Parts: sequence; structure tokens; C-alpha cells
Amino acid sequence: MRKIFIVFLVLLTISIIISGCAEPYEVETPDTPTSTPKPTSTPKVTHTVNPEQLLSAPSWTWSSRIRIKEVDMSDDGNYIAGLSTQKVIVKTPTKNLLANLVWNSANHISVSSDGSYIAVGDDDFFKLYDNDGGELYSYNTQGIINHLGLLENGVVIQGGEKTPQLNAVDRNGNEVWSWNPGISTAKVLDFDYSADGENILVGTQDDRVYYLSSNGRYIWFKDVSGEIEDIEMSDDGERLYVLTDDNTIHSFDKYGNQNWEKELDVNTVDIEISKYGDYILTKPFNEAKSYSFKHKVYLLDNNGNVKWMKQMGTDVGVFGISKDAKYVVISEDQDLRMYDLAGDQQASYHLESQYGSFFVSIGMTPNAGKLALGTTNSLLVFG
Repeated sequence: MRKIFIVFLVLLTISIIISGCAEPYEVETPDTPTSTPKPTSTPKVTHTVNPEQLLSAPSWTWSSRIRIKEVDMSDDGNYIAGLSTQKVIVKTPTKNLLANLVWNSANHISVSSDGSYIAVGDDDFFKLYDNDGGELYSYNTQGIINHLGLLENGVVIQGGEKTPQLNAVDRNGNEVWSWNPGISTAKVLDFDYSADGENILVGTQDDRVYYLSSNGRYIWFKDVSGEIEDIEMSDDGERLYVLTDDNTIHSFDKYGNQNWEKELDVNTVDIEISKYGDYILTKPFNEAKSYSFKHKVYLLDNNGNVKWMKQMGTDVGVFGISKDAKYVVISEDQDLRMYDLAGDQQASYHLESQYGSFFVSIGMTPNAGKLALGTTNSLLVFG
């Protein structure tokens, strides 16, 4: 027993000596982050418009025997519609719709902002289609339709010459609401609405504008100085503009307060505005065919001040301002020109004779990255 104990002491002593001579062994531990890493975010893609490339040549064309008098497109530019008196074409990413139908007197075409629906107006009725070309319903208004609008949810708003002078019809063909000004002779000449369809400004034959809220509920009306030529409302419903035939632009807020009036020194028949109504573009027209007529196009700010004026050589065919207020497009005869907001020309396109003799109608995406142009015998797409 004593020998075992001595052996144990000897082994213990040896192990202590060895451990004291050996260098220490350090184990490194990885750094621990102090916070949870954030997932990698996908950068927002912005599409830059190159005007020269855009107007270098049409990317798609459709031939018509007569003029394409109205065009419209979805916000993404994937659904583009053109209308002549008796023919309609809707270009989709995969096919052409409605091109084989014959119309008696087609006058209006509208595409919902997301491209889900297409509405076509013909005399006293309109039809609603889905974006595969299927007819959802046909609705008779009992009177000539003067203006047609289509919301993203498939609700069609129409204004015309018979009671109800203005009404809304859902995608199933059911009337959602109707409104008339209480004067049987007051035809609806024009209207515009906010992006969500909750606010509507209506111009009638008796030189009045009416402001309606959701469900066609009357809020206020204002007398103006002449017959309604055009009406524009900003997408948020905050800024309202009315052009009358005495060449005066009237500016109102949504409460009916008049901000300003501006009388232009040239016969003006149409206006276009940017998304929030920050800028107003005007279209002149030489109605009297006078040799001394000044073809003046104005760009105004939301206070009625002139940002710039361009005197064109001949009548303006089409004109437009992009929703993002970066580009202005104006045509005269066979020449289409694209300007920046400062009025400096960025690009131009000369219409080839095979595509028509002049431009008739225009539609564009909010950033003007895609344009649809109707001519005397063609529908042209740029971009």
C-alpha cells in the first residue's frame, strides 16, 4: 500500500512539472455581432427616358383606312387602345383585341389605369371588356355620350345629353349612382375625376361647373364666363381647372374657392395638366383660318404665371405633358417634338407619309417613356 502511494506521488509531481513547462493553448472565438443584420434591400429601379431613342422610330404600328381619333393606354403602357369611327384596336403584351369588330359610330375609348378593363362608347351606348377581349356588358344611356371615363375597379362614368346626364355603372352592368343638374336642357359637355374616382368636376351646357363627391353627391356649383371647352382635375382632387370658349382658364380649389382667372391672347381649345396640377399646357387653334393667327402654346404654373410660350408655325395637332411634369410633347403637321419642362427641345420625329399626313391623338405613360399616337391612317407606338 505504501509503495502504491509513493508511485502516485511521483506521477503527480511529473505531471505538474510538464504542465508548467508547456505553453498555454488559446482558443479564439469569433466576434459576435452586436445587432441582427438587416436583409439586403432591392434598390428601386428608375426608368430613365431617352427622348432621342424614344422618337427614333415607332416600335409598333397598326394601319387604318381612316384617322385614329382617340387613344388611351394603361399606366404601365402594356395595354394601348386606338379608335377610329368604325374600328377599335387594343394592343396587349401578347395579342391584338377587338380589331375584328365593326362599330357604327365609335367616339370614345378608355383603358383602366392597370389595364384590366377597356370601355368603348358608340353614340348612345357603351360596352365594357376585360383585358382578354371578353365583353362584360353593353349599356344604353338613351342619349348621345359626350365623355367617358373608366376607373381601375371597372366602374364606367359617362356624361351625355339625356337624364341621367351623368352616371356610374359597375363592371356587372349595374348603375351605381346617377346625377343630373336639375335642368333638363343642361347637357354634360365634359368632366374629369381624381385618381380614386371620389371627386368629379362636371361642365355643363349652361356655362356651369359642378363639383361632386363619391356616389355622385352634389357639393357646389360655379358659373363661369363662357361655354365649357375643357376640364382638368389633379389626381389628388385638390386643383381644378376649367377652360371656357372666351379663352379663359379658371382655377378653383376643391372647396369652390376661385384661385385665379387668366385670359389668353390666342384662341385656345384644350388644356392638359401634370399629375398634381402644378403645370397647365394649352393648345391653340386657328378656327377662323386667319393668316395673322399666332399659334401660341403656353405652359403655366399653378398660380397662372407663364413659364414659357412657344409660337408654332401652324396648327398644333397633338399636345401633352407627362404626369411627372418632366416632358412636353407637341406636334404640328408631320413633326412631333419632345421638350423638357424648361421648353428646350430634346428630340423630334418626322411622320413618314406611309403612316399618315398629320397627328390626331396622343396618349402617354406617366413618365412619357411610352407614347401612342393616332394619325390620319395609323396607330403608332413609341417605346
